Formats: sequence, C-alpha cells, structure tokens
Amino acid sequence: MQMKTFLKNIWRRFDFSLNYLTWLEFGLLLLVWPLMQWANPALFVEDGMAENVQLLVLIAAILVAWRAKNNRELFIFAAFVLLFMILRETNLFRGYFCSKYQLSGLDCRWSSFQYGWIASAVRWLLVAVMVAYATRHKLWQPIWNYVMKAPIFVWDLLILGLTIIGGTVAEFSFIDNEIMEECCELISYIALANCVYRYQKLQIK
Repeated sequence: MQMKTFLKNIWRRFDFSLNYLTWLEFGLLLLVWPLMQWANPALFVEDGMAENVQLLVLIAAILVAWRAKNNRELFIFAAFVLLFMILRETNLFRGYFCSKYQLSGLDCRWSSFQYGWIASAVRWLLVAVMVAYATRHKLWQPIWNYVMKAPIFVWDLLILGLTIIGGTVAEFSFIDNEIMEECCELISYIALANCVYRYQKLQIK
C-alpha cells in the first residue's frame, strides 16, 4: 500500500527549482571538459589544490548538517557519514606521513608504519559509532519519511548521480584522467552539500 502511494505521488514531489549552489554545479560541469584540455595536472594530484577544495566542501556540509534543527538526529548521522567520507578521501592524512618519512607511492601504505593498524581501527570505530547511533535513534523512521514525503530536488540529485558515475569512469584504464576524476568528485560533493542544505530546512514528519 505504501509503495502504491509512493509511486502515485512521486511525480508531484519533483522539484526543479535551482538555488545558487545548483547554478554553481551547472557552471562547474561546463568547465570539466576545458579543464581536462588545458588545466595544470599538478593541481589535481593527490593532496593537491582540487582535493583540498573538496575537503573544504565536505567540512562545510558537516557544519550545515550539525546545525540542523529539523530531524536533528538524522542530520547528525549525516555529519558522521560526511566525516567518514573525509577520512576516506584523505585516508586519515596518510599522504602527510608518507611525505614526512619519504615513502614512495607504492610503499605508502599504513601497513608500512609500525602503528599503521591504528588507522584501520579508527575507521572501524567510527563505523561502529554510526551504526550504534542510527540504531539508538531508530533513524530508519525519519529516512523512510523523507523517502515517502520529501521533495525530490531533481537537478541536484541528477548532477550528484552523473558526477559519481563520471568520477568512477574516469578511473577506468580507457580514460584514466585524474582531472576528470577530481572535477567530478568536487561537483558531486557540492551537490551532496546542497542536498544536505536543502533537506535540513524541511520539516518532514
């Protein structure tokens, strides 16, 4: 019955409105191809400028989620997810330690360090905290409410999906373009941050 209601009403929930971040997403999408042709590749390497901008976007999204007043527990959980994404993006700032101890890319693994196991422990600890938090606050309930009732911000979600696919395809051997990968990741993070911003303003019960 709920699925029938979902399918019946979904078209009414399509929201094609744009805000300033949506326009930014469109603008950056148009820049991806020119950047692939003429940008300095050094800006798009690991720990380079593009990746640092990505981290700033994710940090901003965490702050927005943390300050949410509607469905606060859900958006605190979202902040944890975004923090996990930062840890994944930086691999707990492994590049800094590799540079400090002059390890090459091939040797730059946490297993190369005496206490490298701590990095994996931190990641798994965060996952355990997230699962415990979601279980304690029964977050499947507000998530289901959003699935059933919340507006569907079409452009932001479409751009998010397309850039996730684009960033994944950019890693394939037949493309293997780091500029495309980092650009897609940046745009997807902006779209994700915008979704957090737009959804946390809604009162969905």
